[in-house]
Amino acid sequence: MTEPLTTKHAASAMKHEAVYAATAYSSQNPRDLPEGETSNERGGCFTRIAYGTPLPLPGAQCREYIAEAQCDVFDLEKLQENGSDEKKCSHMRNPHLMDFWPTLFEWPVMARTLCYVSGWLAFVGGGGATIIFGLLNGYEVALEFAKFSIPIFATWLFFKIITRGEPKLKKDTRFYRRTGMVSIYQKGEDRLEVPFDEFDPHLTHRTGPTGSTGFLLQLVHRYSDLLIQHINVYNEEFEVYLEWERLHQSMDISQPMPDRVITEPARQFDPVTSEYDEKHDRPKHFWRDMSDEEFEIRREAARKAAKDFPWGKTREQALASGWKPSEQRINWKALEATRQEV
Repeated sequence: MTEPLTTKHAASAMKHEAVYAATAYSSQNPRDLPEGETSNERGGCFTRIAYGTPLPLPGAQCREYIAEAQCDVFDLEKLQENGSDEKKCSHMRNPHLMDFWPTLFEWPVMARTLCYVSGWLAFVGGGGATIIFGLLNGYEVALEFAKFSIPIFATWLFFKIITRGEPKLKKDTRFYRRTGMVSIYQKGEDRLEVPFDEFDPHLTHRTGPTGSTGFLLQLVHRYSDLLIQHINVYNEEFEVYLEWERLHQSMDISQPMPDRVITEPARQFDPVTSEYDEKHDRPKHFWRDMSDEEFEIRREAARKAAKDFPWGKTREQALASGWKPSEQRINWKALEATRQEV
């Protein structure tokens, strides 16, 4: 006989029903969906190349999200800026409600890309070169060289100012956690809404103009020719796998939101995530209160763990085979020393 739900569990279930739509995706209660066409059935050689290689990954298993290529100490510094959690969530377009993949060919994305590039050139290229020239050739030579960096710095400052606030995107692909739907931009038409669980992850290769090879994550619709491509080109395959895990867990309401630095303020606003954090005594500001030194130690351990993960296996299978998560790779004595220094 099934035991009746406790009052607390019943209240939690009612809260979930009020927040998450019936269409929301849950890996614990999947829909019975028909099989789609295989890669060979979809078309010829060029079609298969365009779609890439299917990724038979069993959901979020590695979960070393600070190993993501786009996660760095600058995310931690953004998190530590003044402002309420609500304001920070709004600036990120409320990640407890929606994840999104932007397209490069849209002004807010292009402006942020130019801001990043000009900032790197101004502070690393111009600033670094000025210091080196100053040490080698003296103050006057360094000052002359610094003059060439002023336009680049002014460009960075301009883009830094105009890219403040919430990005106004129209052509992005949106992934809604509470409804389980993927919203896709269509030129001249209303946005197309497709259930998330009808997409399969694929990995494809890209060769840059210099001959360098990168990897892309694509989502292929199981029942049509629809294909969605992530904007990032990754240097290593494991970064593509990790990006898919992150997206999958973001959409899966049977799991908490991925534990990422930049989206930490949003965890309290998602019922499943807030309940998980309360149950596991996760500090509300776990990442925000962390020093840069500790973050770098944790990130290095996470990247090693993600590289070593036997992708395609469950977490239990990985642990049984000898794989170690980042928590077991950290030199805790060295980490404690950084805390004492702070």
